[in-house]
Amino acid sequence: MQKTKARTLAGFMELEPSKQIVFNNMKEKIKSVFELNGLSPMDTPILEYSEVLLAKAGGETEKQIYRFTKGENDICMRFDLTVPFAKYSAIFENQLIFPFKRYQIGKVYRGERTQKGRLREFYQCDMDIIDEGELSIYADAECLSVLSQIFESLDYYIKIRVSNRKLLSGALSFYNLQEKSAEILNILDKQDKIGPEKTLEELSKITTKSNEILHLTAIDSVEKLQKIDINNEVFNQGVEEINELFNILKILKPKNEVVLDLRIIRGLDYYTGTIFEANLLGLCEPISVGGGGRYDNLAENYTNKKLAGVGVSIGLSRLFDVLDKNNLLKFTNTSFSKVAIIPLGDTLNHCFELSRVLKNNNVSNEVLYFNKSFKNKLNYANRKKVPYIIVVGEKEIKAQIYGLKNMETGKVIEDKLENLIKILKE
Repeated sequence: MQKTKARTLAGFMELEPSKQIVFNNMKEKIKSVFELNGLSPMDTPILEYSEVLLAKAGGETEKQIYRFTKGENDICMRFDLTVPFAKYSAIFENQLIFPFKRYQIGKVYRGERTQKGRLREFYQCDMDIIDEGELSIYADAECLSVLSQIFESLDYYIKIRVSNRKLLSGALSFYNLQEKSAEILNILDKQDKIGPEKTLEELSKITTKSNEILHLTAIDSVEKLQKIDINNEVFNQGVEEINELFNILKILKPKNEVVLDLRIIRGLDYYTGTIFEANLLGLCEPISVGGGGRYDNLAENYTNKKLAGVGVSIGLSRLFDVLDKNNLLKFTNTSFSKVAIIPLGDTLNHCFELSRVLKNNNVSNEVLYFNKSFKNKLNYANRKKVPYIIVVGEKEIKAQIYGLKNMETGKVIEDKLENLIKILKE
């Protein structure tokens, strides 16, 4: 019989156990930081009605969505966690306690062309703070603080680049360039890739104010921003918000660097104020591993209640992939077992009794009951990097004294099981 070739769809990540353990640990650390900051957990379905999921989507986003019909239902797979959150907020608006601070960690799906750093199935880790009507700028600062805390917990350094949509929007309005704003923002969004000279060249094809615009995006401090001679209400509001944000950050003192960078554009249309992006440091080129921003009305497509908010999203799968490809991950073991119990002779039942006692004391373990040689079992424990082994023979059972061997140092401690448990729990 011809065998089917085992293969996985492009853009879908599968990990061997040692890497999956590291991935899961990263996910748990992010979850812990969210909960440390008082965020409530929530989840949404992977599948949604297309009319619901596409209410806020269009253009390229809609082209990337996995969509199918089942019976009479037109269904999409979620492409991010924000739109389902908007739907969720509308459904539970009368039960939620505002301001509502939530986190969600889950898989999303995008049918885009696979390329470097792009996956079709990936984990996102999101937090959002929403409130009825207005939302304090302190929420924006809290999001930046949590973003910094997450990478502190993961033991990696980032630079958080911050801007405000009102700055460029107000400036372009001041220069009477509202109708050309989409073209201009598209060029500015590529500035890091094409450089300032090429950016100026591209802008000059559209407007005579190219030098002024490029000069504005080069400003790197609030003090310099406040000296810019742009008499526009929206621009001035953006300056005030940025100034207040950085003053709050002086109190919160995030350990990762937060800088003003007006080159940050963020592609999603629903951002209306603060926007930010996190770049992983220590690589040859900066790579975005998270970002977010302020939006005026999260659930406007589903309810008449105005819900203003600010959110953060971290692409965990992308982050893991980048760290893995740059050899920045540490793989310590391929098993959660702290102890491997190896039977000698007819002692298997007793080994399972020991295993039960260890588990009752929260010591993870496994009994190597398979019918292979003692040497093979030692090799199995070594390959899985299990820290300790206990060999159980008739002598050990009779004396009720067991040898606990440290697989790294080779040191053996012989003692009663209750005392060995104390050592294992240290």
